[in-house]
Amino acid sequence: MKSHDFGQYLYNSRRFNEPQMARIIATTKNVEPTLAVEALFLQLVSAEELTEIFRSMIKSIGTTLRLTDSRVRSLITERQALRAEQLKDGQSIRLAQALLDNGTANFLKLERMLEEYHDLQVPPLESMLTIYYERLRSRLTIDFPFAIDLIRDLHTFLSDVLKSTVIILPPTDFDWRGMLGSSVALIGDVSSVTGIFADERTFMRLAMRYDGYAETSEDAFDAISELLNVFVGHFAVKAATRRAVEVEPEPPRCGALTGGAVGFLMLTDVGRFYIYVNGEELF
Repeated sequence: MKSHDFGQYLYNSRRFNEPQMARIIATTKNVEPTLAVEALFLQLVSAEELTEIFRSMIKSIGTTLRLTDSRVRSLITERQALRAEQLKDGQSIRLAQALLDNGTANFLKLERMLEEYHDLQVPPLESMLTIYYERLRSRLTIDFPFAIDLIRDLHTFLSDVLKSTVIILPPTDFDWRGMLGSSVALIGDVSSVTGIFADERTFMRLAMRYDGYAETSEDAFDAISELLNVFVGHFAVKAATRRAVEVEPEPPRCGALTGGAVGFLMLTDVGRFYIYVNGEELF
């Protein structure tokens, strides 16, 4: 989870508000993670060491990323370097790199953020989900610990699939009319329904991010249904291992919302949309 939830920490800690986070997330698309940030994220080097390296390199004209990484590599073991580079595709690293690249933070400021982040007693996603539980518990018909497992895994899955930082925003009232969505139910020892819904424009953008050939609303329904089907199928296997429960997915459902829904509001570079995790059918 550490590979994807740094953005949630930044938002929860109120270091950045929603518009600021949206702008930062948008900049991560063009970011190239460096070994320096990867090693700092894992606390393998200190901000002081990195600052000293870069001060000395300022004097060298035409210094390349390759040379920069070689200097950082001299501070850590080969095994540590391999471990650091495994984080390269994680959205947490891309977000940390973006903060440096756009001048929002230097190594010292980033180190302070990371120290607080690593010292959290409750993971940032679960902190936000607790707020949802207090607000929505009378409307939730699903075992909440099971729901937390599901949403946590869905957050990781969406971060990987969308290649974007995904942040869960606080609960809010919303107008569901005109929203489109897809859902997949799990049946068996535990019943649950997982869905995604959004306004038509955002729903189409989500579908196009997953399937570049999506051009119509029917294509979008197919794409999001397939996305959910893949996730729920994998989650069913994990649920059997983690909780010793037997569950299997039902065929996807899709359409326009016809009533209010329990939605967990998400922010990505694609836009704002909702995930649905509950015990009752969405459609």
